[in-house]
Amino acid sequence: MNRAFVSFSLLGLLAACGDEATVIGSESGNLEAAGNATQPLYVIQSLIFGDEGSFSYVVLRDQLVPEPTISLAEGREFPGYSPADPVNGMLAVGNGNAPSVEFYSITDDRVWTSQATVSFSGFTSESVAGNVPVSANKAYVPVERTNHTKYDPTTFELGGEVGAPPDIPLERDGGLIANRGFGQELRGTTLFQPYYFADAGFQSYSPESQIAIIDTETDTIAPSTSAPCPHLHITTSDENGNLYFSNGQGSIAAAVLTPGNAPNCFARINAGETSVDPRSITRFRDLTEGREGSNLFYIGNGKALFNVYHAERDKLTPESEFVEVDMSSSYHLWTLDLATGAAAMLDGIDFAGGQFTALRVDNRTIVTIPEADYSSTAFYEIDANLVISKLFDVDGWAFKTFRLR
Repeated sequence: MNRAFVSFSLLGLLAACGDEATVIGSESGNLEAAGNATQPLYVIQSLIFGDEGSFSYVVLRDQLVPEPTISLAEGREFPGYSPADPVNGMLAVGNGNAPSVEFYSITDDRVWTSQATVSFSGFTSESVAGNVPVSANKAYVPVERTNHTKYDPTTFELGGEVGAPPDIPLERDGGLIANRGFGQELRGTTLFQPYYFADAGFQSYSPESQIAIIDTETDTIAPSTSAPCPHLHITTSDENGNLYFSNGQGSIAAAVLTPGNAPNCFARINAGETSVDPRSITRFRDLTEGREGSNLFYIGNGKALFNVYHAERDKLTPESEFVEVDMSSSYHLWTLDLATGAAAMLDGIDFAGGQFTALRVDNRTIVTIPEADYSSTAFYEIDANLVISKLFDVDGWAFKTFRLR
């Protein structure tokens, strides 16, 4: 899904911590007050699209329980796609229009205090697309497609570039561009970050994706591993340490409408290993009577969820546009027994939009399912026995939920 970004101007620079790390408006004296917060706090992040551009909203909750529809009017607004992440008890929010991350402490009575805004303009001119804590005093921020820079969230000081994997090109297969996958997995001190290759319009994908492997203790990049699957974008892991990588919803339209695009699939890196197991490659269409799928997520007891596009519900023709698939209401959750390969439609949740997300919060599996037009998102809890509990609806496309403290 393409995202529009609105203009946003930063305040003047007030202090610097090194040649490349700029701290804007640091108020670190309030950090002790943030540490005194004792009540649980959860973050729900949603994105809306409109004539004036895109905006991200952060809504706070003391608990995730059934309640009426959550309005974004009670949330805090940020420009464009501004991803939020928990970092050492603080809320780190990337700026949707600038290469910076702002860190907030939030008290029990929900008073926000900006601790610092750290600029990464020495590394990139693009907005920050993610924040990956790898230890108590180190986090990675992706820059320039396949590179990362690192910083210390306890001091807000940058530590320089981690470096781009030398065996993952910026372009391949006739001009397809490297893109960082949304998910990543940290197993011990080893980070696994998928990359896929697509054209500028995300209508054609390379049949192969690559996974970067980084030792976060030494910031050393190992040889990458690859999988014969397009658009590896979503990650998940099981209790044994097996890692799973699958495509997101964006490549379903390409597989359905563009001749020659490879079918979507998922791959596994076995526990204790760093290479994709070639026996694990599983095409979604082989599980679903020929339908394309995406977004594999492990929920426990050897079971996983994934989303399936039921093209038979739509009146597609050779002239159909990608938007007809991207914005379709013909997606449905399926379950997969990873041991037997048995897959089936999940009862209890109706057809809806395609860009569903699944998240693990307090050992609970929280699933968010959008309307086809992404005007609202339904939240469910699904346990390992496939018992479904509806929680609430949220305005917009809710794409992140986590416990801040």
